[in-house]
Amino acid sequence: MKVILLEDVKDKGYKGDIIDVSDGYAKNFLFPQSMGVPATPDAIAKIKASAAKAVKEAKRGEKVYKDAAGQLEGAELVLSAKANEEGSLYAAVSAKDIVAAASEQGIKLTPKQIADHDPIKEAGSFELTAEFPGGYEATFTLIVEEKPAK
Repeated sequence: MKVILLEDVKDKGYKGDIIDVSDGYAKNFLFPQSMGVPATPDAIAKIKASAAKAVKEAKRGEKVYKDAAGQLEGAELVLSAKANEEGSLYAAVSAKDIVAAASEQGIKLTPKQIADHDPIKEAGSFELTAEFPGGYEATFTLIVEEKPAK
């Protein structure tokens, strides 16, 4: 019996594959666990349409990431943080703080996209990198300004 897999099945195939299995395996294992459906012409057409849609969405997503990386490349983000008289910050600048500074300038960014960096514990200028899906990277400058504690 020909079956379209709805999820990856060990030693059988991957999601979207059309495989040939015994009737018993299909009826007693794949169908009850919603791991596959019979490979009817309608089901095959739906799978091909959803695969084409997924490719289209991936291309659209790639363009979004490319545009975001281009927008962030070379940008200067300014952040104010409370500091003591020596210039040391009371709290290190976190990725969430950087994301907030980016969103103020209309740049969409998530904390996970900011590449690993040493904790920022003093005022100054820092070069950081953001990594986007699709292999896109953007280097930007973070300027941390002192805001005196009251």
